[in-house]
Amino acid sequence: MPAKAAAAPSNAANNRSEPYAEAKEKLFPPLRNRRLGDAADALAGEQITLADSLLTAYLAKKPADPEALNLKAEAARRAKRFEEAEQLLAKCVALAPDMAGYRYNYAIVLRLLHKEEQALAELQKLLAGDPKNLLFRDQEATVLTALGRYGEALARRRELTEDYPELASIWLRYGHALRDEGHQEECIAAFHRTLALAPASTAAWGCLADLKVYRFTPAEIERMEAASGNPALSADERVALHLALGTAHRDTKNYAKSFENYAKGNALRRLQIEFDGDKLGAHRIACKRFFDARFFVERAGWGCDSKGPIFIVGMPRSGSTLLEQILTSHSMIEGLGERADLDMTLLRPLADAKDDVNVHEFANGAAVLKSGLVDAYTRVINRLDAEGFRSLGEQFLALAGRSKTTTRPYFTDKTLRNFFYVGLIQLMLPNAKIIDARRHPLDCGWSCFRSQFPGMNFAFRLADIGKDYSNYVRLMDHFDRVLPGRVYRVIYERLIDDPRGELLRLFAYLELPFEEACLSFHENPRAVKTQSSEQVRQPLYKSGMAQWMPYEPWLGPLKAALGPVLDCYPDPPPPE
Repeated sequence: MPAKAAAAPSNAANNRSEPYAEAKEKLFPPLRNRRLGDAADALAGEQITLADSLLTAYLAKKPADPEALNLKAEAARRAKRFEEAEQLLAKCVALAPDMAGYRYNYAIVLRLLHKEEQALAELQKLLAGDPKNLLFRDQEATVLTALGRYGEALARRRELTEDYPELASIWLRYGHALRDEGHQEECIAAFHRTLALAPASTAAWGCLADLKVYRFTPAEIERMEAASGNPALSADERVALHLALGTAHRDTKNYAKSFENYAKGNALRRLQIEFDGDKLGAHRIACKRFFDARFFVERAGWGCDSKGPIFIVGMPRSGSTLLEQILTSHSMIEGLGERADLDMTLLRPLADAKDDVNVHEFANGAAVLKSGLVDAYTRVINRLDAEGFRSLGEQFLALAGRSKTTTRPYFTDKTLRNFFYVGLIQLMLPNAKIIDARRHPLDCGWSCFRSQFPGMNFAFRLADIGKDYSNYVRLMDHFDRVLPGRVYRVIYERLIDDPRGELLRLFAYLELPFEEACLSFHENPRAVKTQSSEQVRQPLYKSGMAQWMPYEPWLGPLKAALGPVLDCYPDPPPPE
């Protein structure tokens, strides 16, 4: 029997949904070549190394076989070698421009590389030939969301629910789109519709738990408790249920049961990932040795002189979304959300070209120290001259410009982990503003532990959270010493206590006039795609503070890892 070609990446729920399966089968007909079939079977069994080896040998003899190139790209994608997958699929599309499956896979990889505009262009070519294709329409909505075109994405999602009213995964994604746009009641209804169509949908329970305004009924808690005993649940499904139950029991003030479920969910998540809690510490030490005051004095005047960018950095759950909402309520500031420009677009190609390091490790916060003095990041910095940094600054502005939808002269980039790159920002955009959003370490740490963020690999153990927070604070303290006044710090608790006073000081730093609309940020109609989307549509309130206190009996590992950083908050810790 002929093997099936490797299809594009998809959500696990969709693989069990007939309309998606039918659409994929049309895109990827059965393979006729037995050797390619063996490679496809290896991919299906997650034997990526074996598939890679089989395909490399095959392509050595037939380098222009598009089926083989497509499979090789799938192997590269699963191994997170996205740049290689992009090159292979570009060749596929060139060799077989009428093969929709290759172009669809190409669009997927372009999106993974944060080349959303190119991905959208490829999808629009596909839709021109097949406007009703479920896969193309679904992926178009995903890309539109990534581009910040939330209204268009919502319209696409709504159309899909009209065409596929019995498909639970369509309603789940529609619920997410409604949440982005602030349609709270409709969002809850969409998640309930998901559960009506698929009662075992743990993802829908998790989505309801994420809504800060939703409260589970006793009957819903009972249903979730019963579902958690199902031995057939996958690890991801079990995680979603435990985290939802953690929230449900928190709301009933059963804190022991709540913590038990949060801990179980996080332990399962931690088993699924590789995480080195020492990487940020290594990066901090490298920056401390490399970026001294003299380094910046010698490079004064370097970079692009634009004053447009406003970077919001810090830890997740620190009040950063609130800050972004306040700033974008100003008539001169546009919000561009969380971007990957520094990591994915500007730095990774430099590291790819000349550094013998794991590029994905580099992009996630600098590789381990290699030379004893500097890491991959600082080696790249050391290689660039004034012209190189000016060019990087201009590239960054060009990328941001393509995402802007207004003529406002200033814009925010709320990629929190950009605190890794304060030195780089200073060199490429010396007039850009950097705001460090900081919240009490126990509130921030506990909120991370109970959240369901993708990509927060440090947040699955309390000790890892404490170590990460401590390294972040000490890294920012170093830049406060060598670049005094460069970074402006907003302490969440002070902002809540005295919003007007804090905002007057913040806008003085930004060199912009304060506007009253910034105090009415909750009336700002812009879409918000973070877990704080409900909170920032309400006036400031104090109930978000000290939420860690009922869980204090279990927070020993977090406190121990924070050490002096906890004792000194909000002041800087003593020098090491």
